[in-house]
Amino acid sequence: MKQLIIYDLDGTLVDTAEDIAEATNAMLTTLTGNGLPPEEIRQCVGKGLHDLVRRALKTADEALVEQGTRLFGEYYGRHLLDHSRLYPSAVETLQYFRGRTQVVITNKPDPFAKQLLEGLGVERYFASIIATGGAYPKKPDPTAIRQLTTRMRCAPSDVLMVGDSLIDVETGRNAGVFTVILAHGFQDHEDLVAAKPDALVADLSEFLALAQGQGW
Repeated sequence: MKQLIIYDLDGTLVDTAEDIAEATNAMLTTLTGNGLPPEEIRQCVGKGLHDLVRRALKTADEALVEQGTRLFGEYYGRHLLDHSRLYPSAVETLQYFRGRTQVVITNKPDPFAKQLLEGLGVERYFASIIATGGAYPKKPDPTAIRQLTTRMRCAPSDVLMVGDSLIDVETGRNAGVFTVILAHGFQDHEDLVAAKPDALVADLSEFLALAQGQGW
């Protein structure tokens, strides 16, 4: 039975794609006069806000990226719950693992991660929410996971990581923990298959069935 369950946030527990796309396009329209298709914006998500803005603007101009990051944050902070919803079976999954330690580790900025989970009514399930701007480096650095296992005195074999991206595959591998990847998130399916995670499932419903079947 797994003792520590670690989740990514965007594309894993919560479908945030539409709100992120709208905030990105609000920023782009202000700075360039043009937006991007939502599908292209999805491919920019995963490495944190600064990287998302840099890739969306297609620039190496750090001053412009900083301006874009500020504009994105101002818009997103007001609209992050406009369309974002928990994925089907998210609550059932969190309830199944209740009694174990559940943690979110995300490259999303800390205020947005907490505001999102609070707004969706699921913050209470998590012992900790580790996000960008806190004490730990961003994923795929495994420091946060290693600190958690040390604090809990549990082995990597007692840990289960759940994500949706290549960053999550790399993070789990760097930490030496079993990683389940959900195909319903932001990453192209072919890229996920090529990355060879420990397990690749369609969605949270399939993950929950796997967890129950494995006795996790």
